[in-house]
Amino acid sequence: MFLRIMCYLIAFFVPLIGDAKIIETVTIENIVSLIDENTWLLVDLDNTIYEGKQALGHTEWFYDRAHGKMRNGMTLEEATRECYPEWIEVQKICPVKPVEAAFIPALMNLRQRNIVMMGLTHRQPSLAESTIRQLASLEWSFLDSAPLKKTFVVPSETPTIYTQGILFTGEYNKKGEIFVRFLSLINQKPKKVVFIDDRRSHVEEVEKALIEQNIEYIGVHYTAIEYVEKVYFPEIAEFQKKFLNKIMSNDAAQLLMQYEIE
Repeated sequence: MFLRIMCYLIAFFVPLIGDAKIIETVTIENIVSLIDENTWLLVDLDNTIYEGKQALGHTEWFYDRAHGKMRNGMTLEEATRECYPEWIEVQKICPVKPVEAAFIPALMNLRQRNIVMMGLTHRQPSLAESTIRQLASLEWSFLDSAPLKKTFVVPSETPTIYTQGILFTGEYNKKGEIFVRFLSLINQKPKKVVFIDDRRSHVEEVEKALIEQNIEYIGVHYTAIEYVEKVYFPEIAEFQKKFLNKIMSNDAAQLLMQYEIE
């Protein structure tokens, strides 16, 4: 409990090379003060801005299914391809909720300051429509704050798309590499970038790419998802899957399971 309280009060700064550093924090409050008028803010989506409201369709549900197939001998790429069609169908109807209640209000305040902001996600282009709908359900869009309002593909080995202020890099491309190609295509170069992601490896990937571009960088390993109430439970997800045409809440699923109603 003491450690959790301290995480809310302070962020831990770990200097790296040149004009780059990584911060680990559990709250958006520790990030806002790092953003000035020269900053571009890049934001991951899953388990950063939002998470699934219920077990079925939660990011951990996807990872759990993929890892199960890998234990049976599939490669990561094979398992992802096997799981993705169902992931797409579930995301079409999956409601989401903010990981941290203060996150979207903070983005709204930054938009009022005319800060350039965009989404940077490993989601594949096939999820673009569902993703935009999910953000809209939280009364948020990156479009008004994005560096460009057009829709286009960034050349890469596997499909990508930039649309509605969100760069969908796909599962197999590195976020940093695709973002640098994106900058080249739009012929812009920010003086400073702050990138927020729940996975430290992604933060480090972007750091490596931007150091090579001589762009000042602050990577934020955002750990709020580790402290919120757990949503994903495998047995609930499997039960909810029986009612795929209408996603039900965890509470409703548990009630039906209790009375063995199928």
